[in-house]
Amino acid sequence: MRKTLGMVTVALLLNSGPAFSEEWTKKELEILKQRIEKLEQEHETGPQIHGGVVLYYQGAHLGKIEGENIPSPSGTGYVADLEISFKLTEEDEFYMRLHAGEGSGADKIFDVKEGALFANLNTLSDDNPENEATFKLLEAYYTRPFLDGKVTLSVGKTEPPVFIDDNEYANNEYSQFVGKPFVNNPIIDGEFQFAPIVGVVISPVDKLEISAVLQSNEQSKLYWNGSEWSVKEKSLYDNVFDNPFFALQVKVSPEIAGLSGNYRLYYWNDSADHIKVGEDVSDPTKKPSTDKGWGVGISIDQEISEKAGIFARAAWGNDKVYEVEQFYSVGLNLNGIFPSREKDILGVGVAALIPNDKLENSSTEWHFEAYYRTQISENLSITPDFQLVLNPQGDSSNDNIFTAMVKAEFSF
Repeated sequence: MRKTLGMVTVALLLNSGPAFSEEWTKKELEILKQRIEKLEQEHETGPQIHGGVVLYYQGAHLGKIEGENIPSPSGTGYVADLEISFKLTEEDEFYMRLHAGEGSGADKIFDVKEGALFANLNTLSDDNPENEATFKLLEAYYTRPFLDGKVTLSVGKTEPPVFIDDNEYANNEYSQFVGKPFVNNPIIDGEFQFAPIVGVVISPVDKLEISAVLQSNEQSKLYWNGSEWSVKEKSLYDNVFDNPFFALQVKVSPEIAGLSGNYRLYYWNDSADHIKVGEDVSDPTKKPSTDKGWGVGISIDQEISEKAGIFARAAWGNDKVYEVEQFYSVGLNLNGIFPSREKDILGVGVAALIPNDKLENSSTEWHFEAYYRTQISENLSITPDFQLVLNPQGDSSNDNIFTAMVKAEFSF
């Protein structure tokens, strides 16, 4: 629209004669400018619809895990999203995401051997409806800014990574890494779910953000049900703020030598009762000891040139309740490394998951991943992805795991 109106204006000026005064020209330009602004405003307040589909195949080579020969899992799958957002007023915005998907790829390993890994291999399958091919509403939340945009309030249904533990280079399993240690902090990942949530983002000064989130929890306190002790489960929509999950993040986004970066420090606390690691639960009539699921984390991304960026994560969880008590990851993002392939992206990363010393196995579970995203067109990309896992489940006697994936991403 802007280009068309600009051409009309130029044509009028080029063909104008003495009858078109300078004053008349300025007046017409002002009218055209107002019309453009009005059209753009109407477009922005109307519904915005985006979507995408990712088709993939993932296979894995496994050997023995805890002395058992585990079949090598493989399979196809897909995920599909339809995103709709619109402004209720000039400031208020409502966002919703419908999601469908099937297939688990290499994560079929968990159907055969529960707890085979501390971190799964295919984050794409995390949100798929169970045995369903229909869309389900994953996210639906309302956002409103206050104080000239310095404070933003969001209320509705989504998950905490909207507000914490984000990362420019390692956060999107559709277009980046698919292994869990490179998408989110795997210690805290078990606490994430799509549920009623309240999130606040405060930007008191430029390049500083403080985020706070409070979310409903499926679990509550340990209770005696008449025959045994267990952690009480409830609907996410009942007693929303009963033993909730909450978190706080501080993000600083400086420019270093003209290159942008983000440095995040966050604290989380799942206030529901967690049974302590190593607790003897063989006798259900004996009350087990519990504690809260809390910890601190860091997420960093930094440009180091026009074509390269680095990322890193680190987290330390309450070693009384988490099987993985420390987590570290680091990686590199490169774009346009080949001539005439400016939009292609290469990502490589390595992650270390350090198990709780109360567990029988104490070796670090190492994850290595590399992908190359080939941009075929504006709406299509093809990505081969490879992962290697050493010491699965912290057991150095377990065979290494190797996976390969190819995914095709369509977007509109």
